[in-house]
Amino acid sequence: MNVSPAYKLTQTQIGAIGESLVASELVFASNGRLAPFTPFADDGGIDLLIFDKLTKGALPIQVKSRLKVDDEKAQTVQFDVRKATFSDGGNSHLIAVLVDRTNLRCAWLIPMSDLKRQEDSTRATFRIVASAKPTSKDQYASYRLFNYEDLARAVMALFPDEGR
Repeated sequence: MNVSPAYKLTQTQIGAIGESLVASELVFASNGRLAPFTPFADDGGIDLLIFDKLTKGALPIQVKSRLKVDDEKAQTVQFDVRKATFSDGGNSHLIAVLVDRTNLRCAWLIPMSDLKRQEDSTRATFRIVASAKPTSKDQYASYRLFNYEDLARAVMALFPDEGR
């Protein structure tokens, strides 16, 4: 396939690809237990609503995706969550993914309430700079996952047991 060098993926395309990958891989990795829905409009900072068929609960998710690291040595990648669309109510979470085409290099599942702790009133975004290195002990290490199965397990663990 001959790809024209005049074209480059836009941030909007990368975002849509990331949302689609996360949605489809959560279905696969949970054996169909998780059912992602997309909102009519994502102006509330919610890209996916994950419905858990077992507990009948729903989890609002914002997805951020990147295709490469910003610093090769540190293996860091920056994700920005705009404060104007920030939603921290109702157990909202951020799923940030670093992907290489359809392969997941690294993911972070971060409660939106944890982003508020890094409040800087001078910025219009919450800035997450996380390392994809398995040995990194950065502030986002506890949220880091390396495959879709672990991401699905972590998402399922967020649903209360009531409903079972």
